[in-house]
Amino acid sequence: MASAAEIDSEKEQNVVVTNPQFGPYTHCVVIMEQPPLDGDDPAPKWRVSAALTLRDPVIFPDPMTADLPTVVVGPLIHKRQIVAVAKYPGFVSVWSFRFESDAGRAKARVWLHPGNSPIGECGIFVVPHFRVL
Repeated sequence: MASAAEIDSEKEQNVVVTNPQFGPYTHCVVIMEQPPLDGDDPAPKWRVSAALTLRDPVIFPDPMTADLPTVVVGPLIHKRQIVAVAKYPGFVSVWSFRFESDAGRAKARVWLHPGNSPIGECGIFVVPHFRVL
């Protein structure tokens, strides 16, 4: 059910998409893994946005897209962590996430895990992580 892809801030486009064959979902969890940084390079922050493909045979038979506002995640604290959860108060047939970094040469691996939860919120919510000293 999960989608995975490598992203690179130097690419023209970094998009990770869920597979519509598994059905519609109400939320999608974004997991990122960043490789070790080179030297003294600052840890990048990532801008994450999502386009949703909505399809309801009763209300609107043709697919319709909606965009969620962009959020900033990072810098990543752990090698692999949940960075955001996107939610929509209805069923989404395809989640399409876009990634941009504020630092050049930033790379990461991204996993999308769609699922179902009580319908109520809409947007992308950053999952905070705290560094323990």
